[in-house]
Amino acid sequence: MPKLFGPTVINTMTLSNRFVRSATWEGMATADGACTPKLTALLVNLAKGGVGLIVTGHAYVRQDGQAGPWQLGVYKDELVPGLQAMTDAVHAGGGKVVMQLNHAGIFADPELAGQAPLAPSRVGGFAGAPPKEMTIKDIDGMVRPFASQREGLRRPGLTASKSTLLTAFFSVSFSHQFSTIVRMNTAELSRIGQELLCKCSRRSGRQ
Repeated sequence: MPKLFGPTVINTMTLSNRFVRSATWEGMATADGACTPKLTALLVNLAKGGVGLIVTGHAYVRQDGQAGPWQLGVYKDELVPGLQAMTDAVHAGGGKVVMQLNHAGIFADPELAGQAPLAPSRVGGFAGAPPKEMTIKDIDGMVRPFASQREGLRRPGLTASKSTLLTAFFSVSFSHQFSTIVRMNTAELSRIGQELLCKCSRRSGRQ
């Protein structure tokens, strides 16, 4: 199986093989989301074990998007040095690492987030707390944290993807056909999600 064990390239990133460890919540960060030696050691062991690409557990880009305790965070500059050390260690172990950027949206923990969860529509039955339906201002406010964190992660050599909140705009379950945001139908809500992703990409650059 030469293709599985041989090197491959994803855009500008060269991998030693095609083995990928998918995003998995480790619960090894500090209370404020900082990377710890324990988490770094876990990822380094994966790299030394031959995993070509490691995806971190989801890291919240805003404090109101935290899903659970001891979750990795990337919402402030003070967290970058720990991520830099983790990335350098993984690279030294022969692997590459990408970060799963995330805002938990409707699944955010209201006690940790300090407010009601955010969602495209006010839907119930998915999480313990009723969500706050996002306004256009709320939606526009999501561009900066995702784009700026993707841009900032270039410093420690990370790249990133994914968000629970952004993907909710493409779901009929989370985006009701007649949302009270502006009475948008499902196709229009999906378009908002697409535009949000495009704006993030334009701000942070293609990777």
